[in-house]
Amino acid sequence: MEKITALPLSLTNEERKYLGLTPVEDDWDLVTFPGRRVYLYFDGDIIRKYIEIGVEGCYYVERELLERTEQGRTVLLPKTKRGKPRKMNFSATQSFGRKGMYFEHDSSSTYIGNYTTNTYFHRQNNGRKVPLHEWMARWMADTTEADLEELERFKTATRRHVKYREGDFFAFKIGRRHWGFGRIVLDIVALRKTEWFNKRHNYGLRNLMCTPLYIMVYRKVSDTCVVPIEELASCDTFPVQAIMDNDFYYGEYKIIGHKSVSPEEWEPIISYGRSISSFDPDTVYLQYGLIYKETTMDKYDKYITDGTEITPPLVSKLLHIEMSEHEQFLMNSEHVNPFRDEGITGGIDVLPLLEHLVATNRVNELEDGSLKYDGKGLRAPENLPIKREIFAYFGLDADKSYAENLKREMEKEGNGMAR
Repeated sequence: MEKITALPLSLTNEERKYLGLTPVEDDWDLVTFPGRRVYLYFDGDIIRKYIEIGVEGCYYVERELLERTEQGRTVLLPKTKRGKPRKMNFSATQSFGRKGMYFEHDSSSTYIGNYTTNTYFHRQNNGRKVPLHEWMARWMADTTEADLEELERFKTATRRHVKYREGDFFAFKIGRRHWGFGRIVLDIVALRKTEWFNKRHNYGLRNLMCTPLYIMVYRKVSDTCVVPIEELASCDTFPVQAIMDNDFYYGEYKIIGHKSVSPEEWEPIISYGRSISSFDPDTVYLQYGLIYKETTMDKYDKYITDGTEITPPLVSKLLHIEMSEHEQFLMNSEHVNPFRDEGITGGIDVLPLLEHLVATNRVNELEDGSLKYDGKGLRAPENLPIKREIFAYFGLDADKSYAENLKREMEKEGNGMAR
């Protein structure tokens, strides 16, 4: 480490106030690592800040710290009694604990967050490269005393674990002054614990990673999160998406009401493909919400590539590893199962779109029908003929709603479809 007197790009303490960051004191020492663009502020033997700056200021990161050192700042002390001291070098900075406030700004996005609560005070897609101080000037000019009070509450908040359930209505921030709305339509984690779920493979739901939920987002934006759920329930929606539950669990999204959700209120994701399980490679399945159908490759494999004609991945060639047909199939998954739809995201898919509509004063397009935003895969209108063909094979009607198909399946199976 070596001492320096100034950063190549820096926030002022006045700017830090508007981001919830602790000001830098006059007696703090600024150090860096030769050849690295990482900087630390020392308050005596305590590291108070971690700052990382990209080449030509292409990004700026500042995090609050409370890391203790000794022996002339050459040894980083462990966080627990069971830990061991380690040499204070660049590698040690990558093990710093993440607590308290942080700020990140780059060419595409900006975040003000709190590691302690695992939530954001503000996050946005910039859409274009915005220099740090240009962004800061706009942010400060738009900040009110009420905003600063809200920021202080956010800064000192403790971590929450919020309980949510199927049918919950929720609100989420769009930019700084607007709110969007959605609803949890299927709690897949809870569903996986049921006897009904485990009687079937249910690959289209089982393959979803993390703690998945199905949600739908309403075509509505408001300057308040206080909107009657009856009003929301009457709004049109974007296609259902799979999302991790983090932002619900930690309270990032606000639960604003609840009402039991019925099949008539939503259309699920449709996932059709070949099993990715090495123990069950010949199964072909269709997952349509709670409707699950399956067959085998020798009976029906339309629109599925079996992997036999795909060249083995480069890694197998380099290592001279012989791969089975199914291993090739798995490794080349981007070329197969074109209608398998089991992706999951950490946030709301349409948030960048909503942010753009708010920023360009085009929110009215959400409700007047001029904005087209269709689902992908078998939900896309252009794929309706293929959907009809696949549904017909599995005994479903692609021209009827999910609710109608589900009702028919329940009548055929009786209590077998009960959750």
